[in-house]
Amino acid sequence: MRTILARGKGVALAEWTDGDGEWFDEHSDGVFDVDRDGRPLPFTAPIHRAVVTTEDGAEVLGVVSWHPVTYGPSYGCLAWNFGRALLPSARGRGIGTEVLRLLVRHLFDSTDIDRIEGSTDVTNTAAQRSMAKAGFTREGVVRGGQLRDGERHDLISFSILRSDVTDEKLTASQIGRAELASGDG
Repeated sequence: MRTILARGKGVALAEWTDGDGEWFDEHSDGVFDVDRDGRPLPFTAPIHRAVVTTEDGAEVLGVVSWHPVTYGPSYGCLAWNFGRALLPSARGRGIGTEVLRLLVRHLFDSTDIDRIEGSTDVTNTAAQRSMAKAGFTREGVVRGGQLRDGERHDLISFSILRSDVTDEKLTASQIGRAELASGDG
């Protein structure tokens, strides 16, 4: 049984377990996977991962990850950068939007970082609509931000601030406390 981090309308974010990455890679179509060029990154940042599951945690629908990025030398300059991928069978059902709402709620409830950001391919209009529906603001184009199939691809960047949540861009149910555990009663 997986530990549920946050639960929403038909989906949940659950703790990452051994083998989840390999399982997801075997079942994904990899449509937006980036090239791995073999060079190590010149820095390390902790990468946090969760699986997207059905509300009961029984079926894996996708993955989400987040890591810190900084725009200056102080803690106040930190942001969370996230990535998400849904299995082909889970796309087109509104799950991506609900996943983002759950992730926003989880990160703002469990940390004191005030900015969450993410980006998507310029051709991935479904993901762009999903981010907007989840309350994210479109910021602009990240030119050549990803290397896929040996070519540079532009991305569209989005962000949400903690203060956006209180601006009623998100519903009251999305602002509520994250569910870290549940049981009978």
